Amino acid sequence: MPLNVISNMCFSCIAAVILSGGTYATAETFGPPKTSLRLVGQLGTAARVVDQSSDIAATELRFSPSLSAQGRVEWQNADGRQIYLDPGITVNLFPSQTDLNEARLSLFGEYRFNLTPERDKQIRLRTGIERLSRFPDERFIRYTAQGALRVRHARGRSSIYTLRYRYRDQNEANSFDGFDQNELFGSVRYAWAPPQGRVEQIAVTPYFDLRDAEGQNFSYDEFGIRVQSRYRLRSDVTLNASARAFVRDYKDVFSAVFPIERNDTRTAFEVELRKAYSLDTAFFAAVGWETNRSNIPVRDYQGVTLRLGIEVTLR
Repeated sequence: MPLNVISNMCFSCIAAVILSGGTYATAETFGPPKTSLRLVGQLGTAARVVDQSSDIAATELRFSPSLSAQGRVEWQNADGRQIYLDPGITVNLFPSQTDLNEARLSLFGEYRFNLTPERDKQIRLRTGIERLSRFPDERFIRYTAQGALRVRHARGRSSIYTLRYRYRDQNEANSFDGFDQNELFGSVRYAWAPPQGRVEQIAVTPYFDLRDAEGQNFSYDEFGIRVQSRYRLRSDVTLNASARAFVRDYKDVFSAVFPIERNDTRTAFEVELRKAYSLDTAFFAAVGWETNRSNIPVRDYQGVTLRLGIEVTLR
């Protein structure tokens, strides 16, 4: 699909959401807008590709302070229809290698409506645009169109079926050729809340992520699963655990140095302790382990992952 068509579609959808919100929020159908701003500051680790020589770069876990601000403007009516406008910015810093410092700007719009009077089936349509830059150079712009169906079952169970298309427009002048790509993602998230005990929720999400890049060595098929759980220790303290695993098969040889098709198998788990100091403020600390087994030596890595930070929501 031509890039100008994709961008026009995304901008048109965002504009429709904004105009719908602005028009109907003042009408009797929708109530006044509600606004919030979620701020998260953390110290942690992140996997990045790091140059080791003139022709070899390896993936490593690097220490990375980060700060994100995610806004939300929401309109809703008595029928359960909802309109969201979500601007955001995230900054990741890498003190040991400042050329990896990056900023991500995003703007998304979302419309939700129920299919039944019981509100047990809901459609969620989302679109948006995001821009990633490495100070000060732009790396890529990505356009998103997504649809989801949420189904509420009996006894605290629910499912979310998601299909998402994204187009990544790589800035070759500031990076490299061949990374423009179409991305197709699909998932089924099944969650349930046990009726008794301290376990508040368990969720399992199998998914696929298919990337078709201009350069076939960047194209891959990924299939994986994610598992999450939340355990209430006290009224103000939760213990969150997560695990994920996927296999990823690339479509072409990795490079002239490693002339074979790349295959990765990644596993990771994390345990997070979260303490709420008020309705809108929480501190968190997390530790985990991540392993990426690859037939390409410079993409094979493992190590401890850490996160420590604070989350504040302004309403």
